[in-house]
Amino acid sequence: MSARQPRTNQAVLIDTTPLPDSVPKVPEIGASSAPLLSASFFIGARCAAFNDDYMKCKTEAHGKGEVDCMREGRKVTRCAASV
Repeated sequence: MSARQPRTNQAVLIDTTPLPDSVPKVPEIGASSAPLLSASFFIGARCAAFNDDYMKCKTEAHGKGEVDCMREGRKVTRCAASV
């Protein structure tokens, strides 16, 4: 178990654990679901290779690859932000 204490804001859990240095830093997109849904066709077409790598990582980890697949997930986020 970790010695850190999680902070909560009513129903939202804020994890204060820093990401490892091996995970590339990328800013979150910060958009709600409506603009993401409207751009999903273009994001899917442009970011298919990154998304396939991420899904392959998740499949090979049998649902336990949250940290292991963080690098691929960040690549998907970076690609989606560039669309």
